[in-house]
Amino acid sequence: MTTRYIGCISAKGGVGKTTTTINLAAALTYFGKNVTILDANLTTPNVGIYLGNPIAPITLHDVLRGKHDIKEAVFSHKSGLKAVLASISLKDAKKVDTTKLAKAIYGLEGTADIVLVDGAAGLGKEPQSAIKAVEEVIIVTNPEMPAVTDALKTIKLCKEMGKQVLGVVVTKTNSKNADMSLKDIENLLETNIIGVIPEDRAIKFSQANKETVVHSHPKSAAAVQYKHLAADMLGMSYHESVETNDGFVNFVMKYLGFKD
Repeated sequence: MTTRYIGCISAKGGVGKTTTTINLAAALTYFGKNVTILDANLTTPNVGIYLGNPIAPITLHDVLRGKHDIKEAVFSHKSGLKAVLASISLKDAKKVDTTKLAKAIYGLEGTADIVLVDGAAGLGKEPQSAIKAVEEVIIVTNPEMPAVTDALKTIKLCKEMGKQVLGVVVTKTNSKNADMSLKDIENLLETNIIGVIPEDRAIKFSQANKETVVHSHPKSAAAVQYKHLAADMLGMSYHESVETNDGFVNFVMKYLGFKD
């Protein structure tokens, strides 16, 4: 089994990068792929918190210290997702050696079809260690100028580091807000938008239940869009209606070519 290493990357915090990582993983799993999430946010990790397991018996920090093999750190979620979780301890955050991340991650070779890496926000040493450790990246942003500007910097950095940019995922979109248009975002970034995730209360409910929205609300607008993104990445055809007739959702699906 050849493993793909894909980073979900954003210079700006709070854009939904971790939400996208775990839900994209769930969507890829929905289509039969063996996926492992790796929380490479070594100072402020959230994957374990989102999945209801903030304190793992063996963490990525233990692996980076040489105490355990990374295969021993794989945590199985009740939904079927697999993840390597980082430690939430401030003590561990202060002592972590980010230079060992790439070598540690490649210890998962052959254990999964795809390793999705949730990188830390920013463009400094820690976020760059996650970018260095993967082969492909997905840029996550919001339809707001500060976030899009940071996304542009991130894309340039990833390309300078020789990484393949698969495209941009725009999250928290709402037709009622004065946001940048999708076409303006695409033109500014000179990169294809491969996913558009609307603001959706189902995401909040799924997070409260320590679930992915793909599992807890499979026909919600957000879940359907994550599944469309996963299907597109895999070169598969996928059609599913959502529970709402919201005009924005119809617009997004038409924009991405899912509806006539």
